[in-house]
Formats: sequence, C-alpha cells, structure tokens
Amino acid sequence: MRPAPPRTPHFLRFIVTGAVVGFLAGAIVSLVGDSATDYSAGSQIAFFGVMLGGIGALLAGLVAVLLERRR
Repeated sequence: MRPAPPRTPHFLRFIVTGAVVGFLAGAIVSLVGDSATDYSAGSQIAFFGVMLGGIGALLAGLVAVLLERRR
C-alpha cells in the first residue's frame, strides 16, 4: 500500500479567494461610506476594491503559508 501524498494548500486558490473577498469588501465599503464629491462611484469602487483586494490576497497567502508550515 502506498502512503498518501502530503496534503498541502493550493496557494493560488487561497490568493485568488482573498483578492475576490477583499475586492467585494472594498466595493461594499465604498458604497456604504460617505461619497466624495470629487470622484465618481465607479472610481471609488475601483480604488477601494483594488486596495482591499491586494490586502486580502496578501493575508490569504500568509494563511496558506502558515497552514503549510504547520504540517
């Protein structure tokens, strides 16, 4: 009987999921918060979405690394 291969997290799935969740959170923050008169709603969604999407991707990557090192 062969030993089972070690289970490791799929880093790309973690990172993409974190980026999508972060983008959605940024979009919600921009829609719920006070609107700036200088920028359109689309610009605010893009700005906060990209910002929080990057942070979400970094945090999800960190979680994946920590899960892998734990094994």
